[in-house]
Amino acid sequence: MKKHLYFSCCVAIVFAFSSCSTKTKEQSKVQEVQKSAVELFTDKVAEAHGFKQWSEVEEISFSFNVSRANGNTFSRLWMWQPKSNTVGSIQDKDTIWYNRNQELDSLENRLNAGFTNDKFWLLTPFNLIWDRGNYKATLSENSSSPVENKSYTKLTIVYGQEGGYTPGDAYDFYIDQDYIVREWSFRRGNQAEPNISSACKDYIEIGGLRLAQNYARANNERALFFSDLKVETSQK
Repeated sequence: MKKHLYFSCCVAIVFAFSSCSTKTKEQSKVQEVQKSAVELFTDKVAEAHGFKQWSEVEEISFSFNVSRANGNTFSRLWMWQPKSNTVGSIQDKDTIWYNRNQELDSLENRLNAGFTNDKFWLLTPFNLIWDRGNYKATLSENSSSPVENKSYTKLTIVYGQEGGYTPGDAYDFYIDQDYIVREWSFRRGNQAEPNISSACKDYIEIGGLRLAQNYARANNERALFFSDLKVETSQK
């Protein structure tokens, strides 16, 4: 009788462990499917903006411009050769070149912080692929956008706490049915309320890339904008 009771308890324990293990495997499969769905979505967003053509880009140059309250405009002009990851920064009449793959000195590191920010604005959809593995992402359907109050799919990404110039920050991208980014918000440190929300305007197709030239805010239609856009490709 005791042996039978002991055997029954063991079977119950094994069954319970097996059940838990099965549930864990099922939950992992669900998480994998969800992860794959998010990655598939971000792939489509990048591709809708010309990511498949990026491998052909030899050099991209642009001016990053911010309108200030006093009526002046702050600008930074960059040249980037992505295949070698070499960046040129025009300072007054001089051009400073550095390679992002090499160890940077204090000046280069300061320049690279500005370049990283400006490149993120210009090539936002591509960063969804370049930064994959450094952030966690979720999707929300029928979300109201903060600037124009339109319904879009919201893609939220939250960066990890280590690495980069702004670890732990969050971004909400509002994306239409054609996978084009129409608005996005920046939330420092993943705080609840956005620090900046902008509507992506004046898209241009250049060198096979689809880029927004103007980032409008609720109270400023030309808060941040790009000019002098040039893309050189290897295609003849």
